[in-house]
Formats: sequence, C-alpha cells, structure tokens
Amino acid sequence: EHPFMVTEPGELARGKKNGLDYLFDLYEQCGKFLLEVQQIAKERGEKCPTKVANQVFRHAKYSGASYINKPKMRHYV
Repeated sequence: EHPFMVTEPGELARGKKNGLDYLFDLYEQCGKFLLEVQQIAKERGEKCPTKVANQVFRHAKYSGASYINKPKMRHYV
C-alpha cells in the first residue's frame, strides 16, 4: 500500500504528509525549466545555473507556470 495519499494538482497538503507525489511532479517540471534556463544562458554567454534557484522560478513564472514557486511548493511538504 502506498504510504502517502496522492494530492490533486493544486490541492493543499499542509500537515497531511500527502503532497509528495505532486511535489515530485513540480520538481520534474522545474528540471525542464532549468534545462531551458541553461540553454538561454549558454546562448547569451551568461553564467549557467546548475540547480533550481530563483532564476528558474522566475523563468517558470515568465513562461506561464505561475503555480511553480517556492512558497506554494512548501505547501506540499
């Protein structure tokens, strides 16, 4: 049996210990945005981020994925 209940996308899981599946999904999306940010940085000759930092969250928001941000992701922990 799965030890965590699965939350629906957008459902708050504060204090329930059931948001991990959605959190991992968000981090997977962050990984894709990180690759985009790295590509853009290489094209511009700028310093390349190596991990999901604020720059990646800003890019995600700019790309229309405003549901990806640090305070919201903390809801799922």
